[in-house]
Amino acid sequence: MTQRRTDERTALATEYALFLAETRGIGAGMVYLDSCNVSRDILLRAMQGPGARRSRERRQHRRND
Repeated sequence: MTQRRTDERTALATEYALFLAETRGIGAGMVYLDSCNVSRDILLRAMQGPGARRSRERRQHRRND
């Protein structure tokens, strides 16, 4: 159960950081994530466009057809 609580806290922190980034700027979101001990990479990936993220993920993971 500990892992699930950690994931829920991380998800909530990330959602609030996204809100802060949209309303006050990305710096505010980064500072908030630092105070919650959550990786900044989560916010940076969330701020990217989904198309760019998908193409990068495709290059990282090859399919076995």
